[in-house]
Amino acid sequence: MRDEDILSFVSRISSGTGTTKVVIRTSENEKDLVEKEIPLKEKQHPFEDYDPDDRVSEVSGNGSDNALGIITTGLEPLEITDTGARITGYITTKCRRDVRLGTYVIVPYGDEDLFARIWKLQYVQEYAVDDATEIHSRRMLHFNDTDEVDYKFLACLDPICILYEQKTNGGVSLARRMGDRIPRPNTPILPVTEKAKIQTGLNIPGEGIFMGHLSVGGELVKTQAVPPTVPYYLRNDYSMGDPLIFRHILVCGSTGTGKTFLTKNILRQFMSESNRYRLRGSEEKKNPCLVIMDPQDEYSQLFEDNPELTREDDFNFRAEKVNFGACKNTRTFVAKVEGEAYTGRSRAEQIEFTIPFEMVRSNSWLIAPVGMTELQYLGVDLLLEDYFKRSGKHTYSGFMDFIEDDQTRDKYAVDSGKIHESSYDGIVRRVKNRALARVFDQPARPITEILGQIFRPGQVSVFPTEYITSPRIRDLITLTLMSTIVDNKLSTAGETAVKETPIILGLDEAHRYLASASGEHSRRLISKFADAARQGRKEGLGLFLITQDPQDIDETVFKQINTRIILNLSNDAAIGAMKVRKEFEKRIPYLKKGQMIVQSPDNSDMVEIIGLSRCVVRHI
Repeated sequence: MRDEDILSFVSRISSGTGTTKVVIRTSENEKDLVEKEIPLKEKQHPFEDYDPDDRVSEVSGNGSDNALGIITTGLEPLEITDTGARITGYITTKCRRDVRLGTYVIVPYGDEDLFARIWKLQYVQEYAVDDATEIHSRRMLHFNDTDEVDYKFLACLDPICILYEQKTNGGVSLARRMGDRIPRPNTPILPVTEKAKIQTGLNIPGEGIFMGHLSVGGELVKTQAVPPTVPYYLRNDYSMGDPLIFRHILVCGSTGTGKTFLTKNILRQFMSESNRYRLRGSEEKKNPCLVIMDPQDEYSQLFEDNPELTREDDFNFRAEKVNFGACKNTRTFVAKVEGEAYTGRSRAEQIEFTIPFEMVRSNSWLIAPVGMTELQYLGVDLLLEDYFKRSGKHTYSGFMDFIEDDQTRDKYAVDSGKIHESSYDGIVRRVKNRALARVFDQPARPITEILGQIFRPGQVSVFPTEYITSPRIRDLITLTLMSTIVDNKLSTAGETAVKETPIILGLDEAHRYLASASGEHSRRLISKFADAARQGRKEGLGLFLITQDPQDIDETVFKQINTRIILNLSNDAAIGAMKVRKEFEKRIPYLKKGQMIVQSPDNSDMVEIIGLSRCVVRHI
């Protein structure tokens, strides 16, 4: 029978007099209608009325007055195994608006606690009603009188760990172990209100390099402490091996997601006077030297205070051990380039330098552009080797005169056949570049002579390249600095200033220099840099890479990065390259500015955090 037919048989109209008027059709004829009044029977039942807004006045003493709900077995059994768990909780009506996917909760056992995360939310009907009908949907669209008590609101819990107290030499401390106990039915599900339980539950260190505050779904996790937020730190001591900066850090995010702002805040934390590291074979600890390649002329502002910081910021920063304020020991190193002049933002001391062609002796890829064939690359090596055997000063112009000389060409390409004629001509065309002539051997001190000024413990050394119009020159300067650090760190006879100083290398637009090898030029560079990354812990070299295209970074280097900070990414290839858990992966395109996911297995569980809303140094 159709819904319209049912409605045509009976129509109820309340009279307001304790009776109900019922209109009944007595035959098939629609005109045969009889109206009767039927007295309402008094409602009788043994149960008291339930008001969902009532508040329980009694306090149980175990915190249940603040509970979100209880553990239930009403729909499926409680279960915990070696490979997973099924733990379901019923959420009370007054708490449903506050529960989100990813919310952290506590389920007490009495002597210890289950620390868990909500991974699924669902509504289930309280009463068996078919609400997938036309008549029901129309009634709800016009007058929705749905009440929360008509539905069960269920939360599925993912047990992260068991929290328990253990005795130590210093007293009693909170510790965690894997989830090996099942909670009892009807146990309260409580919000986590203690910082120590959240930090221990997620394995977050209690101190270290401050990176941001714990959040869920873009909302800060609040506790009953002052300040109420939960700080997220990166381990920076030797309690569990080497500090994690020497296991390398990657910050990735699309343009405009706040990479530079965040990077300034994190890098500033490494530059406190008390932050010191030791090198291999020595117990002496030294402050690190922070070296930054700055393609947008933004990091020299580490030299300046942020004038917008307030007293409240000051209080919160000190309470959570956040380093802030100018790094006065900052220097700007400016490459001397013919026809270019630095007129940027830096107010720090500026030191000019030039790149001596002598550096090409052991780094032929500095002048060999990407795209050379392997035979051409071998030919460049041969020509450079013979050129540097000649007496006198070695310069770029001198090398060009050498390879453009007809006698040289005949010697290598015609008479001996060491280099094929076409390969030789290709080498000359590719190496001959006006941009290279503008950067090598300019009237300034060679970079090899000022290493002691660049690599000083506790100093920030910034290399801006924005003022240079030629991409080839910008890349050459960056590659020169990378090569200088790597060569001296890996060599047993490296320069003392480099080898005996802990170095943090900040490399913006890292994908430009560490892209997957597509030729001999790239293979040599990547191989050298991968070796440096692998030995970073031994040699005191930490990489801090910033990029918007993490998928382009070579796999051998990418595998060495232990801490990955993921801001908003919209590129599917970039998201896939990060290889995060599914529940976090789907959030990445929706992350707001300053919101990020941290994947650092040697530091903590994977978490979402929000960076500081203010920069700890000047930022324009």
